[in-house]
Amino acid sequence: MKKFALLFALIGIVNYSYTNSGGSPGGKSGSPASNGQTCSGGYCHSGGSPNGNELIDIQVDVTPFAGMSNYSDTIRDSIQTQVYLNVAAAGSSKIGFSASMEDASGNHIGTLTTPSNTNTKITSTDYVTHKNSSTAVSNNAIDWVWDWNTGDIGDSVIIYVAVNYTNNNGTTSGDYVVTETKTLYPGLVMGGAENEIRSALKVYPSPATDHLSVKGEGLQEIRLYNTLGRFLNMDQSWNATGNDQFDVSHLPRGNYILYALFKDGTTQYKHVVLQ
Repeated sequence: MKKFALLFALIGIVNYSYTNSGGSPGGKSGSPASNGQTCSGGYCHSGGSPNGNELIDIQVDVTPFAGMSNYSDTIRDSIQTQVYLNVAAAGSSKIGFSASMEDASGNHIGTLTTPSNTNTKITSTDYVTHKNSSTAVSNNAIDWVWDWNTGDIGDSVIIYVAVNYTNNNGTTSGDYVVTETKTLYPGLVMGGAENEIRSALKVYPSPATDHLSVKGEGLQEIRLYNTLGRFLNMDQSWNATGNDQFDVSHLPRGNYILYALFKDGTTQYKHVVLQ
C-alpha cells in the first residue's frame, strides 16, 4: 500500500508539471487578487533559487494599431492596448508566467483578450498566461504579448507578473518564481502623429537622490505626490519651462507620482523613486 501511494504521488507530480506547461491556472500572479500566490511552494514549482541574472521587462503599447509602437506608462479609460512581457532566461530553457491587471485594492481592471496567432491565453477571465507552445527559450530570452482594454482605470493600475523559471526536468522540483510589477497612471495618450510632434516626457534619474531632471515640450507645472498606489499628499510643486532640474534632497525617501501639466491643459504622470 505504501509503494502504491508513493507511485501515485509521483505520477501526480509529473502530471501536474505536464498539465501546467500549457498555462498557469488563474490566481497565480502574486497579486492582491491572487492573495500573493504564485506557482511556487507547496505542491507547485519550488526548490530552485534566482541567480541574479533574471530581468523582467513589462511594456504597454498605447496605440498598437496606429502604424507605430507608442510605449507609455500613462494610459486613459477604455482604450485598446497591447502588453509586452520580455524575460531574460537566466539559464532556464523553459519559462512560463501568469499576469493580471489590478488596482491598489486588488480589483481586476479592464478586459483581457489575446490576438490571433498569439503565444498567450486567458485563464479564469482575469489572468493571462503562456501556452504549451510558448515556453521554450530562444537566445537566452522569451517574450509574450496580449491585448488589454483598459476599462475604468481610476487613479492607477498595476500589472502583476509572476515568472516561473524551470530546469525542464519534467517535474516541479528545482524551479523558482520571480515577480515583477509595473504601475500605470491616467494621462495623455498620444496617437502616432501627435507622438512625432511632441517629445515624450522624460524624468530622470530613477532612483533619484538630490535632484530630479524633467524634460518635455510645453511643460507648465510639475507636482510631486507621495503615494501608496493612490494620490495622498502633494509634497512639492514647481513652475516648469520644459528643461528643468528640481531639488528633491529635502523630501522623504520613498515612492512618488510626478504630475506634469502642459500648457495645452493635458497631463502626464510618471512614477518616481527617491532614495
